[in-house]
Amino acid sequence: MRHIVLSGISHQVLKDMEHDKIKTIEIRSPHNFLSVLETDVGDVIFLTSTSLADVRPGTTGIIAKIREKQVSMHRMVHKNMEFYEEAEVQMARLQLEMRGYARVRRAECCALGEATVVEADEVRFFEGR
Repeated sequence: MRHIVLSGISHQVLKDMEHDKIKTIEIRSPHNFLSVLETDVGDVIFLTSTSLADVRPGTTGIIAKIREKQVSMHRMVHKNMEFYEEAEVQMARLQLEMRGYARVRRAECCALGEATVVEADEVRFFEGR
């Protein structure tokens, strides 16, 4: 099945999702943010701790259903005696419900500005290799 990928997710977030089954995460990294923009509530996505450049056949991760999605902008101000700097950062907040584990069968690497997509098979048991 084809899934949009969120890569480089911390091991702790994935462990929390395994334990709690429902988890809200914030996405700020540009490559994951662009992927989130391509999703809708109800979509099933693939999350992995592997970096985007290393996602390839055999990469394992979690598949999760998007329960809620919010995209917002945060304004950050940095000020000291010498300068005043203001920046706006877009972020996405996703509430995810874990569906299971999956292994990448084929990765469709992304062009700049596009979502990363993989074909992944659900793993119902772990094989000894």
